[in-house]
Parts: sequence; C-alpha cells; structure tokens
Amino acid sequence: MIWVLYALGSAVTFALISTLDKVLLQRYIPNSRVFIILVGFVQALLALVVLPLASFTGYGADDTAIAIGSGLATGAYLILLFWAISIQDVSRVVPVASTYPIFVAILAQLFLGEDLGILAWTGICVTVAGVGLMSFGPTARASDMGRGQTMVFALLVAASLLFGLSQIFSKVVADDMDVWTLLMWRMLGAAVVCIALLVRPKVVPEIVRTLKSPSALGLLLLTEGALVLVAMVFTLEAIYNGPVSLASTVMATRPLFVFGLGIALSMGASNVLNEPLEGRILATKLLAIMLMVAGVGAVTLA
Repeated sequence: MIWVLYALGSAVTFALISTLDKVLLQRYIPNSRVFIILVGFVQALLALVVLPLASFTGYGADDTAIAIGSGLATGAYLILLFWAISIQDVSRVVPVASTYPIFVAILAQLFLGEDLGILAWTGICVTVAGVGLMSFGPTARASDMGRGQTMVFALLVAASLLFGLSQIFSKVVADDMDVWTLLMWRMLGAAVVCIALLVRPKVVPEIVRTLKSPSALGLLLLTEGALVLVAMVFTLEAIYNGPVSLASTVMATRPLFVFGLGIALSMGASNVLNEPLEGRILATKLLAIMLMVAGVGAVTLA
C-alpha cells in the first residue's frame, strides 16, 4: 500500500506548488507568459538533473515518442493552468483542472476498450455539477463573472483533458520505461512547449529583470524546481506501484489542500493570496470540491 502514501504526497505537494505559483504570479513575476517560459527552462534543467538516472536502452522509439507526447500534453496543460491562476483565485482554478481522471476514464473507454458502468457515469455527472458550482457559484470578484468566466471554465476543462491524456501516455509506457527515464522525457516535452512562448522576443527584458531578483529566482527554483521534482516522483511512483484508478482518486484530493491553504494564506495582516473569505463563498467552494472529489472517486473506483 506504499502507493497510497505516494499519491497523498503528490496531492499535498502539488497543492503547495499551486499556492506558491499564485504568490509568484501576484508578487514577483510580471505576467503569466514570463512565468510559463521560466517554468519551461526549469523543466529543462530538471531533465538534466535526472539525466544520469535515466536509461536509453530497453525500450523502443515508440515508447520514447509516447513519453515525449506525455510531456507535450503536460506543457500545454501548464500553459492553460498558469494563465488561469494568474487571473483567478487558485482555490477556484485547481479543482476544475484536477478533474482529469474523468477524461482518463472516458478516453480509456474510447481507445482502450474499457467499459464505463452506471457508477462511473453517475460520478461524471456529480463531477460536472461540482465543476459548474465552482466555476459559476458566488464570487466577490467582478472579473470572475460573465463571459470571461465562461472562457476560463472552457480552458480549464481543456487543461484537465490534456493532463488526463498525459497520464494515459505515462501509463502506456510504464511497463517498459523506468520512472526516471519517463520523468526525463516528460520534462523535456513540457519544456519545449513552455519555452516555445519565447517566440515573442519582447518578453526577454522582462525575463532578465525577473532573473535578477533573488527573491523571484529563489522562489521559482524552490517551487518549480525542487518541489515539482518531488511531486512528480510521488505521482509516477503512485502510478507505477498501484492501480492507476485508485492512485488518481487519492491524488484528486489536491483541491482540498489548496482550499485549506487558500484560507490560511488569506487571513491576518499579510493576506498573501487575498482570496474572499465570506462564509457563503467558502461554503460553496467546499461543497463544489466535495462533489468533484466524490465524483472522481466514483469514476476511478467503478
């Protein structure tokens, strides 16, 4: 049952990462484009760090392509996720982006021949209800309402689909490729996608200014470097050592930890995240998160 600890470690660590990402975007980095590009460079650096532990034998070119494809999908997911986090409360964004097990189940039925039963479809409906409540429930911010919110909702659903696709790719090659090799290829794929936003040279001065800030650089390396490496090892170890459906269910509790961190870091004089703490809003968020976690659990355990 070691996979349970790995999956729980993944949920907690990724919750902390998402919260610190919001802090970075609010206080240290000028915009989401600069942040995404810098994340891409950190991903490339991490790939070099794990390179000595990777293997280049024992698997075919098709496995390599699938592993890189997992990274490309992850990179696209990160772009959409970071953009959403930059403009909305992290406790509203992460739950919607964490519904990827729903898409894993649907994709498995479409392409792997797996069958979804009544419990799974019930779980999907419950999850959709939770997503709708989270995305369109009460909010204290005018920017979270109307057409803009509909666009954010649609892009977060797309992000969830992309991450679900990356998880399926990872599971496909898990029997032939060890954790560190898969991690290296995934990070390289994600780096390519994120760094591709550098196509607009005008962001270079902003990147340079950010890198000259010891606080910004240190927090970036801690969050997107050390903590991401730990979280990814937890995630892949959970997938490798346990049933992917059960592991995904445990990892889907991430929004609960983000919710708690959002409250803790929006209280007191510092008010780091500045999320609304009105009782009606918090109750709606918690209910939405519980619906999504329950729905994802029903799908993955069906």
